[in-house]
Amino acid sequence: MYATNPPSGLVWPALLPPRAAMLRWILQQMEKTERQPPHIRKASQLAQLHSLLSHALKEVPFYEGRLRSAGFSPDRPLTEDIWRRIPVLTRAEVQRNSESLQARNVPPGHGSVHFNTTSGSTGIPLKVLQTALCGLFWDAVTIRDHFWQRRDMSKPWHSIRYFRNGGASFPTGKKARFWGRAEGVLGYRGPGFGLDIMTDPTLQIEWLQRARPTYLMTYPSNLGALLQATDSDGRLFPGMRQVITLAESVTPALRTRCLEQWGVPISDLYSATEVGYMAFQAPQGDHYLVPDEVVRVELLDDNDMQVEPGDSGRVTVTPLHNYGMPLIRYAIGDYAERGEVSPCGRTLPVINRILGRVRNMLNYPDGRTSWPLFADSRFRDIAPVKQFRVIQRTIDTLELQVAAESPLTGHQRAALAEVIQKRTQYPFTIEVTEHDEIARSAGGKYEDFRNELTKA
Repeated sequence: MYATNPPSGLVWPALLPPRAAMLRWILQQMEKTERQPPHIRKASQLAQLHSLLSHALKEVPFYEGRLRSAGFSPDRPLTEDIWRRIPVLTRAEVQRNSESLQARNVPPGHGSVHFNTTSGSTGIPLKVLQTALCGLFWDAVTIRDHFWQRRDMSKPWHSIRYFRNGGASFPTGKKARFWGRAEGVLGYRGPGFGLDIMTDPTLQIEWLQRARPTYLMTYPSNLGALLQATDSDGRLFPGMRQVITLAESVTPALRTRCLEQWGVPISDLYSATEVGYMAFQAPQGDHYLVPDEVVRVELLDDNDMQVEPGDSGRVTVTPLHNYGMPLIRYAIGDYAERGEVSPCGRTLPVINRILGRVRNMLNYPDGRTSWPLFADSRFRDIAPVKQFRVIQRTIDTLELQVAAESPLTGHQRAALAEVIQKRTQYPFTIEVTEHDEIARSAGGKYEDFRNELTKA
């Protein structure tokens, strides 16, 4: 559908291939909508949601009773009151009802359908049906982010991440003609290079020194490991302009360290395999903007009501254009803090901070909860720590897993435990265990804290 070329023999005036033309048209519309008064964009979003819900009511068995009980009818406008009565969809429900969530028929023009599978890092892997149209909007928002960040798409792009089909092993990695599909379709010719995230950080540094990157995409935990490995080496990559992070939460300390050590700012992306993009870092500042032309993001409290600016809530997502397997008010398992207005002049919804997943929340015996920050604790000031992970197994006990360059002394073990107690501001019993290596998940992600009291 989207691969058709312009008519042969046509030299001038030039015509864009259909997919490139559609991308350009979407981008032109987004350039206007991102600065519209919010109430105008919300009305357009509700109209699109009405279309999605009408399709789901007719073609998706799972939603028939769910939408009728909420008071939705295709022959009446969708209101915010009706929308709030639609139950929040959990990850476990998606897994249990995978077949009944799939549309019997997809409207013409949405292109081919395919399955996307998450890595299962939450312990609940998902298989979600998506359409070619979802990919088109993914590409448009990808390019929009490049435009916002003023990236030069003629320069090299280097990525150290999980590669589903392999082929990005050290020492050569993987090479592509373009940064990605969207960039190639629009004629940007900067080459792309990739390296598997499972590569040892010292070898990653060797690869990057040979590559001389302009832009580097990787996970925050991996960036932290690279910064730690180059702590005394100064600015090894003078041509690097930006580090793009994804898949994990970014701490303020990591942003500061990357800027001070490498002289490079971080630009973070917030996305998930099953729903696509949810937010991008704003062109100025560390806050995020929600591309609500393609997704509705709600931050909900315990009563499923939208939280106020400055408060945190459960991230609940509705992709607007997936008619293959609609996910309506899907609670993705993350928490985030709602913002107010972006100083950049764009009127898109603001997220101040992405706090992390429920499984990364620390529980205290007195009933409190928090998202602990261990990544900037500088354990190497105490011992030759290469990796660490903190796991909460009981309400008053934490396990500190350590992979070090040499066995820990009793004094070092006690000092590391003391750091954890100071960070948590509570006298947890700390069990320090030593390991040769602390592995990443199957999808390449790495969590420095995990709560095993709850299953998100």
